[in-house]
Formats: sequence, C-alpha cells, structure tokens
Amino acid sequence: MDAVAYPQMVYGSLLSLYHHLDLPSILLLEKAILQRNIRNYSESLAIFDAFPASTAVKPAVVLEHTWTLIAQYRFREARGVAEQGLLRCCTTIHDDDDYGPATLLRALLAGLDTLMDGGTSRCLESLQEINDWLGTVPAIEFTDVQVWAVNLYYYLPTLLQSGTDTSQFNDIPLIPADSTSSGITILRKHLQRAGRLNEALFLLDTEMALLPSKDAEIAAMESIRSFCIEPSTQPLTYIEGSVALKLALLYAELGDDEGYREEMFNAAAALSVPKDSEFSSNLLRTDTWLARLELARAGGEGPGAEAWEGFADYAAKVGDYRIEAKALTEALETMISPDSEEAEDVSPENRERLRERLDGLYARLGSSFHRSVTRRRGGSGGEARRPVQEVGARRGVVMYGQQSALRSLQA
Repeated sequence: MDAVAYPQMVYGSLLSLYHHLDLPSILLLEKAILQRNIRNYSESLAIFDAFPASTAVKPAVVLEHTWTLIAQYRFREARGVAEQGLLRCCTTIHDDDDYGPATLLRALLAGLDTLMDGGTSRCLESLQEINDWLGTVPAIEFTDVQVWAVNLYYYLPTLLQSGTDTSQFNDIPLIPADSTSSGITILRKHLQRAGRLNEALFLLDTEMALLPSKDAEIAAMESIRSFCIEPSTQPLTYIEGSVALKLALLYAELGDDEGYREEMFNAAAALSVPKDSEFSSNLLRTDTWLARLELARAGGEGPGAEAWEGFADYAAKVGDYRIEAKALTEALETMISPDSEEAEDVSPENRERLRERLDGLYARLGSSFHRSVTRRRGGSGGEARRPVQEVGARRGVVMYGQQSALRSLQA
C-alpha cells in the first residue's frame, strides 16, 4: 500500500498488515485503536463489531480487536475473536506475512488460556515458537509484527500466578538476538530513532517490568518523550500525554508529590478535551484517580477499602473492567491484609460481599481460574496475594506483582 493511503495521524502499530484493508477500513480501524487507547472501550468495540465479516477477519483487525478485549478483561470474547481469526489467517492468507499474524494469535490464545483457566502449556509452546522465529534477528531488523511478538514473549510469563513454579521458564533465551539484560531497551531506542514511536510506546510497559530500578523506568519514559518532535505522522500529543500519565503514577507510587503534580499538569495539557467537543476520553480521569489513590498510599494515609471500592464503581460505570478488577482487589486486600489497620474492623460479611463481587465480575468475563484464586484469599487471616489477573494502569496489560517470571528469563 502506498504511504499516501494512510490516514494523516496513525495510532496503530501494525501498519505492515494494513495492505489487506481498503482506506475506509483503515480509517475505522485507526479510530477504534484511538478509542481503546483513551479507555473509551464501548466506542472502540462498537466499531469492531460493525466491521463486515470479510473485514473483521483480516489480521490487523483481528489482532487489534483481540487486544482491545483483553485490555478490557473480556477474556471469553477475546478468545472467540482470536480463534476465528487464527482459523481464517491459516486458511485464507498465503502471502509472506501469514506466519507472523498466526504466531501472534497463538500467543494471545496461550495467554488467554492462562487468564481464563490457569493453563501454562500453550504459553511454553508460544515462547518456543517466538524464540525459534526471532532468536537470531537483531533489533535493527525487527518489523512491526515482530515487535508485537517480542512484547508477547515477555508478557506471557507475567501471567503465571505468583507462587507457581516458574523454573520451566529459566532457560528461555533473551530476544532480540543482540540482547543483554537491556535487549528490550535496545529495541525501543531503535524504534524511537526510526520514528516508530507508537511501537516504542507499545513496548514501554514491558520494558519497565524488566528494568532494575524506578530511576531506570523514569529514564526510559523520558527517553521516548524526547523523540516527540514535529513533523511526524505519529500522534505526538497522545504519546506525550500517555508518558506523562505513566510518570505521574510512578511519582505517586514513590510519594513524590512535586513530580506527580508536574506530570499531571503535562498530561492534562496534552490530553484534555475541550468542553464543547463531541470527543471524550476516560483516560485522563481514570489515571488521575488511580494516581491520587497511589499517592495517598505512599503517604501512609490509606486509601481504605471504601475509597478503592468507589474507584471500582466508577470503573464499572465506564466499562473499564480491568480497572474495576484492580480496584476491587485492592479493596479486598485492604480488608484482609495483616498489615492493614482496617482489617480488624471489617466484618466477615463485608469481606464476603466484596469477594463475591470480584468473583462475579470474573465469572462474567470468563475466568474460572481467577475465582479459584480469590476464593483462597478471602477468609479471616487470608493470604494477601494479588491474583494473577490484577493489572495496573501504568503497566498497561502487564501484571502487577507478577514480574519474577519475567526476571527469571535473564538468569
């Protein structure tokens, strides 16, 4: 496809697959991706659902649709989309980019197996498949599809439940081929220099999960922001605002009020929508709310279970089930943690009510595995272990508290 056929501003990171689509479909796909990125999930999924059947199974559409459903924690629906896409990908597309999308779909399905049922065998198979494909490819040669594969390669181990034996992952080599412990950083920096900022941002959460310190995370985020230079077809304002939100949340977790306020100002300047605009965004409000809760926690002032449940109520209202699950988990953890002053004053009935709400949420979304985890966590003196699916907004869909398996890849 000629470059002139692309929209003026591009939010997607799988442009090499757009040649399967006509221009109207590309424009709609880009709109769906933008709506997902700013947490307007209902608007995004409405676009995906409206695609004609012949377009809905194209690789770029299937992959972005599946990723959107996973971001919203709609696991059962994500599995259905990915399975149908894989079937069509393997039977109707026979050109040179057949293998890459099929590999990505198999990896996404492997992750969904873990999210829904706790299975790990398909994750191991996908990790081996991706390594066989990319194990000898240097960072400078990576295509956009291969960047997605690297992201999934390091994402899959994070889905393992904390406490699960991860020794089976210890011998999986790092990729790209020229990787040291900073291989993802090498790839991200190459993407920045090449002007591929959407892909660099896509890798950033995975990279931060591998970095050894908060200072290194800050440096990575500042690095990508430094490449937001006009002119560019990349959405620089969105990228700058997203990075500012990630930094604000990080500073909040560190209890750095000044850094938090500065980056929140930067984020608001980049991402605020005029009041008279038909355009809206849940991104700024959701991440601001989360950062304030984290800042209060860092300052030793809470927040309590009531505050977290209020955040969960908001997330449920806007259809952000991932954030709802995180907030409910934090509320439940506050109720049962032996380190929480609030735990002694919470009635067993209130704990049970909250646990049933969290279980019910995951039942609707298609995760029987999560319900077995939360059931082990909720009794008196119960273990305050975070469930496998809990996700923090700063790390996108990389699991909070599940980085030991990732780090074991560097052993």
